[in-house]
Amino acid sequence: MIPAPGRHRVSKRTKAATAVLALAAALGGTAVAVTAGEPGRAAADAVDKSQFVDITTVAPNVATPAPRDGASTGTFTVDCGKNENQHFNPDNFIAQPGVKNGAQHLHDYVGNLTTNADSTDQSLLAGGTTCKNGDQSAYFWPVVRIDTGDGEPAASAAAAPGDQTVASELPAQDANNELPGNDGEIQQPATVELTFLGSPAGQVTAMPQFLRILFGDAKVSTNGPKNARAGFTCTGFEDRLIDKYPICPEGSRVKRVHDFASCWDGEHTDSANHRDHIVYPDADGQCPQGFEAVPQLRVSLTYDIPREIQLNGQYKIDSFPEEHHNPASEHDDFANVMSQEIMNRVVGCLDTGRTCQE
Repeated sequence: MIPAPGRHRVSKRTKAATAVLALAAALGGTAVAVTAGEPGRAAADAVDKSQFVDITTVAPNVATPAPRDGASTGTFTVDCGKNENQHFNPDNFIAQPGVKNGAQHLHDYVGNLTTNADSTDQSLLAGGTTCKNGDQSAYFWPVVRIDTGDGEPAASAAAAPGDQTVASELPAQDANNELPGNDGEIQQPATVELTFLGSPAGQVTAMPQFLRILFGDAKVSTNGPKNARAGFTCTGFEDRLIDKYPICPEGSRVKRVHDFASCWDGEHTDSANHRDHIVYPDADGQCPQGFEAVPQLRVSLTYDIPREIQLNGQYKIDSFPEEHHNPASEHDDFANVMSQEIMNRVVGCLDTGRTCQE
């Protein structure tokens, strides 16, 4: 049974997990803070207010390389919906294949309908899709939640009942889609844009089928900032990206922009660290020697998060427990399962400078 939208609950599993942590702390002499007024709830569920920044105080920092002669200047956008079918799970078949709850946080999925921990090239190829043009690729990112911390429904932007919050019963978490350390109202994006861009340095090559690409680093606190990517902004302020949660002015929406790596080694669809086979171009848009430009995926997600919630620091992305919802752990995952016919249309659109939508 899907719970009524707009209600925030702390799951029994979350409370149990926190109780275990509290007991371990008592025995081991480690202090564990608990949020006042809500016994049994870990303070790590909340986000430090220092992680929220007024976007109007941020200087523009996004530089777009000028296209050279022969650049591929087109765009190709595929409509795969907004996860209206409520496809969630805490898996990641790219980083941790075969491991249930390997991500320890919930992902939003669009595209391939079968994506889970056990996904393989063959299972994805046999799966259905939410994409209108038949693209069977898997697109997934951590969910955004509103967490007021008081057990009361969070304020919502003007929308039809149920438009903002989605939940479903899945075996890896409780009926509210809550996981230890990751709870609150899941926010369905107001818009999801999946756009492939060309290269400012020249023409692009088709992606190979089953190519895997990661954006950002879900374990930035452990791994360091090398692979972290700033991915937050507000609508109307896309010329600046930050690794904090933005506070947007009235009339502007919270937005996530994820530009994926687009220089492929020409041989491998994956690598041991899931990064060496495909890297980012330099500041001029040029790929390193031995790499070739492929269509660059840009995932843009906008959310109707009430400004009061932003000001109060009450929204967050799901994360690994040790990240404590750190916005610098922003990440996104993509596996290309397009048919060669669709990929050829993407390349043709980009290389001829057209604006295409399917």
